[in-house]
Amino acid sequence: MRRDVTPETEPPDSRLAWWLAAGAVIAATTGWAIFQEVRTFGQKGQVQTGLDFANNTWRAVRGLATGHNVYAAGTWIPGVGHVVPVAEHVPATLTWEAPFAVLPLGPALFAFTVASLLAIWAGVLILSQPRAPQDVLLVVCCGAIAILVGGGQWTLLLGQPTGFIVLGLALVVRTRRPWVRALGFMLAAATIQFGLPLALALLVLRQWPIVWRGAVMTAAFSVPPVVLGALQAGLLPFARTFASGGADFLGRTSNRIDLGALLHRAGIQSTAVLVVAGAAVLVVALLFLERLPASRRRIEYPSVLFLVIAVSLLCTYHQNYDMLIVGAAVVPVALVGTRSVAMFPIFGLAGISAALPGKSIAVIADPICLIAIALLSVLAARRDAAPETAHPPDSIISGMTSSSLVVADEPVG
Repeated sequence: MRRDVTPETEPPDSRLAWWLAAGAVIAATTGWAIFQEVRTFGQKGQVQTGLDFANNTWRAVRGLATGHNVYAAGTWIPGVGHVVPVAEHVPATLTWEAPFAVLPLGPALFAFTVASLLAIWAGVLILSQPRAPQDVLLVVCCGAIAILVGGGQWTLLLGQPTGFIVLGLALVVRTRRPWVRALGFMLAAATIQFGLPLALALLVLRQWPIVWRGAVMTAAFSVPPVVLGALQAGLLPFARTFASGGADFLGRTSNRIDLGALLHRAGIQSTAVLVVAGAAVLVVALLFLERLPASRRRIEYPSVLFLVIAVSLLCTYHQNYDMLIVGAAVVPVALVGTRSVAMFPIFGLAGISAALPGKSIAVIADPICLIAIALLSVLAARRDAAPETAHPPDSIISGMTSSSLVVADEPVG
């Protein structure tokens, strides 16, 4: 008779082999990503390597340090260069990214890339929390795909902070230490367009302690950039340029993967209509979350987490590099973090959308997949909130192996 193999009974050599395989995937993926960064840096191409990092971090931090308002349009900084308004990034981001700007641009970009890769790997593993060596390898393979293609590839190529958003989201969902969750919120709110929907969702989910602590930490980290900007332009003009710069992004549609951009490509040209459509999606999602039973109103539940991610990306300005959040959070959690048969369609849609290579395809397919993920998440949450399938609020997956499958949506933390 064949005896079932569990993580406890599996031979040590077999477990070691799984761990070594996972380590090899991490090393190969990280090495290849860094090699691609080094190979393409400084070359003229369709998209310059480190373009966004150079503007949003390196020039922005150095510009603030020399007394310039980097949130103003068309700022030319002597010795630094032209800075496009960085209003989509909250001032706190400039503070925790400031150490990278101390280095020359090339080394700074490579250091930022390494830090981003570490953040992605940590976020993937923290969110999924694989329990068996086989699951570790599965999660690592999901992370490798998320890094090498689609949103991850664009994140590293441009130098966006999306990898830190993944890590921040993982800390918000998985950790129990209040101020570590606050740190996670600050990282996840690196950009206003993702941080604001996330904050509203957490408030509706009655997880307001995360929001207020995260807001306090974000405000504290925002003090240096705000003070430096206000000293140069005055507090009100600085705030005005920050707001107007952020509003300017709402009128841009190139490379966007949100609902507004999809409607624009369908023929709707009014920016106001596109903004209202995105806001309506967010409001409907928040009302749905509000109507969930109190025991299911937690971002730790995969269906709730997936809905929050999908709607946050859909409701306002997001580009294809933001699909890294789907590839590094939704894909591994749906595959390994839940072991739920009902999550397989979400896993498939998330994997396809996060891995789409070309902008021309992704800008159409990504928002459609996000809409489908949101709808499937709603159905999963409704099914699991039904009285006959409801679970205690503190129930946790336990004793899960690679061969186990469950149908219920269990909390990931």
